[in-house]
Amino acid sequence: MRTLSLAKKHNSLSPREKQIVKLIIEEYSTREIASTLNIAYETVKSHKKHIMWKLNVNSIAGIVREAFYQGIVPLKKPSKVVLKKYHHPY
Repeated sequence: MRTLSLAKKHNSLSPREKQIVKLIIEEYSTREIASTLNIAYETVKSHKKHIMWKLNVNSIAGIVREAFYQGIVPLKKPSKVVLKKYHHPY
């Protein structure tokens, strides 16, 4: 089986996968991503799995790291901080 180089893997991220990476970086949960993009929860999970394979990482932290290292998203200070409500599980 032929493996893709990192550059080819990066270039092979679909527009939807890049959109999901950006939402991950903005700290959206899988459910929030699904709701925002109007797609199924399981579809988001599938996209995340493919993104991890293409970026050769094993975690969400790896996705974020590689997104910045590979230039998928620019590393810049956000212009506005948006605080999300945190719902304590207790």
